Amino acid sequence: MTAPFSLSQREIDLLSAALSCAPRADAPDRLLAALDDIAQRAVGHRLFTALRYDLKAGIAHRLYSSAPERYPASGTKTIGAAPAMQKMVSTGKPLLTPDADAVRANFPDADAIFALDCQSVLNVPVYGHGRLLGQINLLHAANHYTRAHTDFCAGLAVIAATAFL
Repeated sequence: MTAPFSLSQREIDLLSAALSCAPRADAPDRLLAALDDIAQRAVGHRLFTALRYDLKAGIAHRLYSSAPERYPASGTKTIGAAPAMQKMVSTGKPLLTPDADAVRANFPDADAIFALDCQSVLNVPVYGHGRLLGQINLLHAANHYTRAHTDFCAGLAVIAATAFL
């Protein structure tokens, strides 16, 4: 069991500002940036990304990255080439990948993940209007994430949905 978490006034203000402004093409999504900050404080991460699915094309488009120099927001991934993404699309449930062996088995870009000194991944589905829109991803040291983190991040994914529409 984790300690209760509450949003700071600054975080509430960031969310409010992000939700009341149109996104800008030349800047990171303000809502996803606010959720990045909240996730960092609440559960910790070394990388936070958001991927929007184009299921017809079999592609995931990166909407946001806390490390844009390594994982630019303009990047794409092929859903069929990534076992973790295939699981997310087929089950629609969060996926906790706890250690380096599991990362290697589920992510074709495992070496890039390891280069960030990350060995665990938490993928959380984002739903809107009754359909799977994409996922938010948090990466950290081996065995960092727990089921309690999954539950908390599922709440963040609900808030994130408007950035995916």
